[in-house]
Amino acid sequence: MSSGRSARRTFEALEAFEARLVAQGPGPPASRAHVASGVHEAVPAALTVDPEGPEGPEGPEAPEAPEGPEGRGAGGPGDAEALEVVDFGRTGTPDRLVCGDALGELTSLGDGLIDAIYIDPPFGTGVVRHGRGHVYADRADDPDAFVTWLGPYLEHSRRVLTRTGSLFVHLDYRAVHYVKIALDRLFGRDQFVNEIVWCYAVGGKGRRGFGRKHDTILWYARSLDWAFYPDAVRVPRRGGSHMRVVDGVQEKTDRKTGRIYRYPVATGKVPEDWWCDVETLNHSDRERTGWPSQKPERLVERILQAVTVPGNRVADWFAGSGTTAAVAQRLGRGFLTVDREPAAIDVCCARLTRQGRQLALQGTPPAPLQVDRGNKRRR
Repeated sequence: MSSGRSARRTFEALEAFEARLVAQGPGPPASRAHVASGVHEAVPAALTVDPEGPEGPEGPEAPEAPEGPEGRGAGGPGDAEALEVVDFGRTGTPDRLVCGDALGELTSLGDGLIDAIYIDPPFGTGVVRHGRGHVYADRADDPDAFVTWLGPYLEHSRRVLTRTGSLFVHLDYRAVHYVKIALDRLFGRDQFVNEIVWCYAVGGKGRRGFGRKHDTILWYARSLDWAFYPDAVRVPRRGGSHMRVVDGVQEKTDRKTGRIYRYPVATGKVPEDWWCDVETLNHSDRERTGWPSQKPERLVERILQAVTVPGNRVADWFAGSGTTAAVAQRLGRGFLTVDREPAAIDVCCARLTRQGRQLALQGTPPAPLQVDRGNKRRR
C-alpha cells in the first residue's frame, strides 16, 4: 500500500471517529484545574513470533464484544452461577475481576463512577506474544483499523470517569500518534495533561537506527479539574547536578536577576514526563507471572498514586497479568478489571488472591474479590 493511500485511510478512520463524537453532542463544561498534595483487534492477517523483547501490551486483543450482563453498576453482580467471591476478612463493596470483552462491561456502567483508568491495550504488532506458559495473538499492524477498534473503549472510558478522573493509554510507536489525534478530538486538547515517556534499557537493538527503548503513556483528564497528588510521587533529587549543595539544600543563582533558588534535597522532586528510573521486568523477576508483556508494578503505582487516594476506584479494560488490579488492591483503591482471555483471568485471580491473603495477615485486609467468569469462552 502506498503511503498516500495509507494516510488517506487513516484520515477517513479519524473522520468517522469524529463523526460519532459530533453525533453524541458536547460534554459538560470543564472547570479549573485542581491540584492537591498528599502522601501516600481486524484479526491479524499474518502472525509471526515476536522478535523483540518486552515491547507490547500487557492485555490481549479484544476484537468482538460478546454479550455482557445487563443492568450492572461498578459493583453489581453478573450471572450468579458464574460468580466466585474470595473473602479476605473485610466487608464492603467487592473489587471485580471479569472475563469478557470490556465493552460488555462499559456499556452497562453508569456515568462518573471511575476515578482513574489505566489501559495497556494491544500494540498492533501483528505477532504472537509469548510468555512463560502463556501466549496470545496481538492485533494486525494497521493503525487505521486500530483507531477504529479502540475508539469505543475510549469513548466509554471518558463517560464513566468522574469529573476529576483521568485516563492513561499505554502504547508504543506503532499507533500512539494516531490514537493521540483521536483522544484530542474526544477529550479536547485542553484535557491533554501529559505524554509520559517510559524509558527502559532491555529489549531489541537497532541495526539501522537507534534502539526503540521507550513506550508512551497518554494522560487525558475528564475535565480541567483533574486530581493530582504530587507529594505522593516525589523522587530523590539527583546528585552531581549544576547546583551547589549547602546544608542539605540544592541552590542555584539566576545570573540575570541574582535570585537564589533553593530545593531541599530531603523533599525530593516531582518527576518529569520522562521516566528512566522504572525498569521493565526481567525474566527472573519475582514479580513475573508468565503473562506476555507484563508491566512492572512500580510503573502503575506511580500513575495511580499521582491521581487517586485510598478509597477511589480504578479500572483496566485489558487486564493481562493483573498489574493494575494488584497495585490498586495493595494501595487500598477499589478496582474493576476485565480481560477476554480465560487464562488471563486465572493469572489475575491467583495473583490477587495470594496478595490479598498476605495483606490480611499483615492486618490490612482488602475488599472481597468478585470473579465473574460468565463470558469465559473466547468469542
